[in-house]
Amino acid sequence: MELPTISIITPCLNAANSIEEALASVRSQDYPALEHVVVDGGSTDGTVELLQRAEGIRFMSEPDRGRVDAANKGVAMTSGEVVAWLNADDRYEPGALRSVAEALAARPDAMWATGYCRIIDATGREQRSLITAYKNFLLRHYSLGLYVTQNFVSDPATFVRRSALDQVGLLDERYGMSHDYDLWLRVARLSDPVILRRYLSSFRMVEGTLSMSGFERQFEEHVECARRRGADHRRAVAANAVVSRTIVACYKLFRLFARTRSA
Repeated sequence: MELPTISIITPCLNAANSIEEALASVRSQDYPALEHVVVDGGSTDGTVELLQRAEGIRFMSEPDRGRVDAANKGVAMTSGEVVAWLNADDRYEPGALRSVAEALAARPDAMWATGYCRIIDATGREQRSLITAYKNFLLRHYSLGLYVTQNFVSDPATFVRRSALDQVGLLDERYGMSHDYDLWLRVARLSDPVILRRYLSSFRMVEGTLSMSGFERQFEEHVECARRRGADHRRAVAANAVVSRTIVACYKLFRLFARTRSA
């Protein structure tokens, strides 16, 4: 069975504190048909110097319009049959790329693959395991209608065939937070994903990141994406609005409780 070539794209800006771990997680995959491109937005904190010393990557550094612009630039810079994005503060689990490659090789009809993703803190310790278990449960019961109700696909654990991107287009810059959800909803119209019931990556969630500071905007965009891409699933779109409001309310309560405990 011939395995596909894989391109990993890492957009970054001032990521000196975390990018070495991300690079190492790709390098340690020991997957032969691999290219890793880092698209830096003009870092000033030593990131570029780290990239100059790093092995097994190609990189560029220039001002850009943000994460989505950088991620799309990376697609143009690569040639792998399968494409994935790994943020500078995230990491792959050992053996993730080979597992994905074998799954897609066995399913030539499937245009994308995804799996489990841990949530970790600044030190790399797993957190919010109940949220992860909930998302894993939904992923195991994947359907397009269910996916329209909420985003339970983790971007760092998702891989897409380049031919699918040729059909649906790249990431949409109008979505600063939910560009991944918008893209995967478009790809989902081509085929259901191959679901790998194993951990492929870890997603770092710490104070100050967009995932923490911009979660209200993120779920507003989720609702908009569902409306645009799931118009033929009206009940699911309505459910997305309810679920998104509920999640935002829960996040606010969680943060209020955390501040009260620390006061």
